[in-house]
Amino acid sequence: MSEWLIFTGIMLMGAMVPGANTAIILRNTLQGSRRKGFITALGLATALAIHVLLSVIGLAALIEQTPGLYHAIRWLGSAYLIYMGLTYLAARTLDNNNDTEQNASGNPFIAGMMISLFNPKILIMFIAIFSHILADVTSLWMQILYYVTPVIVELSWLSLIIMILTQPGIQQTMLRIRTNLERIVGGGLVLLGVKLGLG
Repeated sequence: MSEWLIFTGIMLMGAMVPGANTAIILRNTLQGSRRKGFITALGLATALAIHVLLSVIGLAALIEQTPGLYHAIRWLGSAYLIYMGLTYLAARTLDNNNDTEQNASGNPFIAGMMISLFNPKILIMFIAIFSHILADVTSLWMQILYYVTPVIVELSWLSLIIMILTQPGIQQTMLRIRTNLERIVGGGLVLLGVKLGLG
């Protein structure tokens, strides 16, 4: 059980590192609503579950050993991040009213899922982690626990961010700086896309 607690801690630290996931949660929660934030988080968690599943059945190893496939996925992910970033940078400043959910565009579930799904480095990370940790785990229940832990940790951390962002005082402050925040998030996604594309 101590190994699982260490694994959970590693997953939590990974989830807490600011990146594309945090950026899209920030953007969709503030431009949409708490509901839109949670739908985005579900998309991100679904993609993470797919990464775990692919690593378990060995597709991650195949991708790692097939440079062309790895690069194709990486470039698709890079292009998607850059596209999302440019979309945010070009977004028109919204009126400060209560109708923000109608103005916010795009499917938050798909946007969240695509951002995470097209990052082959996550697949490679899971295959590396699981190949070392699960080699000594014989219990089926413990294996299942290891498989669901990254998804639960990710969803829990993102849910905490959403709950904090939608507190009235914090939300009012964030809404006042929404235009600048939108540019920062858009620029961050573009930079992340370029970084992913360059390897």
